[in-house]
Amino acid sequence: MPRIRYLLPPFDRPFGGVATIHRHVDWLTAHGFDAAIAMTAPPPRDFYGAGARVEYDFQAQDGDRLVAPEGALVLLAPHAGAAARRLMFCQNQYYLPFGPDPARGIGEFGVDRVFGSSVAVRDFFRDVYALDVPIVPYSIDPAAYAPAPKSRSILLMPRKRGDLAVFLHHAFKRRHARLADIPWLSVDGAGVADAAAAMARAQWFLSLSHRESFGLPPLEAMACGTVPVGFMGDGGREYMNDANGFWAPEEDWLACVDALARAIDMVDRDPPATSALRAAGTATVARYSPDVARAALLAFWRDELAA
Repeated sequence: MPRIRYLLPPFDRPFGGVATIHRHVDWLTAHGFDAAIAMTAPPPRDFYGAGARVEYDFQAQDGDRLVAPEGALVLLAPHAGAAARRLMFCQNQYYLPFGPDPARGIGEFGVDRVFGSSVAVRDFFRDVYALDVPIVPYSIDPAAYAPAPKSRSILLMPRKRGDLAVFLHHAFKRRHARLADIPWLSVDGAGVADAAAAMARAQWFLSLSHRESFGLPPLEAMACGTVPVGFMGDGGREYMNDANGFWAPEEDWLACVDALARAIDMVDRDPPATSALRAAGTATVARYSPDVARAALLAFWRDELAA
């Protein structure tokens, strides 16, 4: 059986996309595939706790399947001497390192095949490259993301929009002064387990999604019964709707802070509406079960290894 190696740099902070790759390797090895993550050095700490197989001295061989993320295709270069199949697992089309020759198609990325993680990625390659790429969808682990007793707090993850988060906080406190005492809690750089626990405890989640192909945190909020509010970040349109959250148009700060106030008032004053929104979130999350994602992953790799 050909070896499958997902190539990753030793990131010094956690990313949802990397957690997804860890999950891929876990599932593949559990089903008998020779799969691992290949890194040049250990990361500073284990953010994921997934137990995925990791190699630090990997050398590609003929027939291997090498998988690189769209933002780190340079990791394929040291293995140029091997007659290996090169694949890109694209989790965000906004991070693609476009080359100088559009006529080469996906060859401009130095890969033989692309697979993706979301409808937005699939649509991008269809619309720009006239290529149908398989999707291995995201999934939410119900053991990690589940409802818990709530604190009266607003959670946010400011990695992509830290300055905007500060602005929104100040604007909210002044425009909606009656709600200014509600704590805003930031999760930045926490491991998966700690971030999931913080999400479960918060009553509201402020989505700062920006140029996403999907955007996992708002979906994780739904799984925790935490009311999501904020921006769709483009790719979030795959699963966000008026029934499962309070969404604002991109860059519309006023709509965002007002939506947050309405979400708070709903939880405080309208239990039936709150229950309905949480039920809609639960139904949305059910579309992204580990069983569905696992089946898509195994089908993709069986097809690829038969090529």
